[in-house]
Amino acid sequence: MTASTPSRSLQAVVLAGGTSQRWDGQDKTQLVVGGRPLLDHALAALPDDTDVVVVGPPRPTSRPVGWTREDPAG
Repeated sequence: MTASTPSRSLQAVVLAGGTSQRWDGQDKTQLVVGGRPLLDHALAALPDDTDVVVVGPPRPTSRPVGWTREDPAG
């Protein structure tokens, strides 16, 4: 019997599905800071080889990500 080799790929979940109540409903993930949306800043902080799933409604992003929504949304 041989031991299995653990996967070395990184995985991350970015939570971006809130209601933005403290921002009067404005989508803060799309707020532009330093020339790009906050969501892209969060994605840029992850290594390039990271598989990313964003929890929230699909939005344009600077890198490919998977999308999912909580049920019920919000």
